[in-house]
Amino acid sequence: TLWSAAYVVSNYIDAQWSSGGSWNDGCALKRWTVLELGSGLGLPSCCASKHGMNIVATDTDEEVLKLLEENLIRNQNGNKLRESISCDQIKDEKQKVIVHSLDWVAAADDPNAEFNQPVFSSLVSLGGADLILLSDVVYGATQPAWDALLTLLNKFRDQRQKLCQSKTDVIERVRFDGSITPVGDPLVLLGYTQRRRDMSPRDEAVFFKLLYDAGMEAVLIPPRRIPNGENYMLTTLFELRWIQ
Repeated sequence: TLWSAAYVVSNYIDAQWSSGGSWNDGCALKRWTVLELGSGLGLPSCCASKHGMNIVATDTDEEVLKLLEENLIRNQNGNKLRESISCDQIKDEKQKVIVHSLDWVAAADDPNAEFNQPVFSSLVSLGGADLILLSDVVYGATQPAWDALLTLLNKFRDQRQKLCQSKTDVIERVRFDGSITPVGDPLVLLGYTQRRRDMSPRDEAVFFKLLYDAGMEAVLIPPRRIPNGENYMLTTLFELRWIQ
């Protein structure tokens, strides 16, 4: 089953990479590396893959991982970065689409996760995560793992910052308001759907307090920026930004 936030996140990133979007620079020198956590069937990852981006998609359930891999293979954009791209710089660069099992709690508790968890190894080979996607991963059943999720986001940020220190061609990413991400920070999108039978306002407040304690804030992306957003009135899209 596809949940609402998967559509909202997919519609948003599709618009950003399409003609006229803020991420479409006409001739990118490198592919973005997109990391999706709790991918499920992976609609946002499939959308990013269609635009030629490198994908690292993760989940924990073995059956879900099989479906996720099948969906990504079916939607992979060959070796094209976009149909309009013909830059010499990316002519020989092949798109990478990778699926990993990732247990948030185990990875967050592992002090050597960067070496022990395959997802980190894959990201190293791709230069770190440029964009992290989270679609309806915050709800009652995942509450015991919220701390672990936020710890992981910081680990992925730390990894990208280290990788960027050895580069001279780091291209920072444009936020929805036109500002630029600080050097080394990935863009993080969180699609969240209100489910009052599952998440009370108090539960929501707990998550956003944990987010703040982890050094981040949630910045609302205006609904007018989301294509077809009126079809998903209970779903909100946030950029998660590091406060410092």
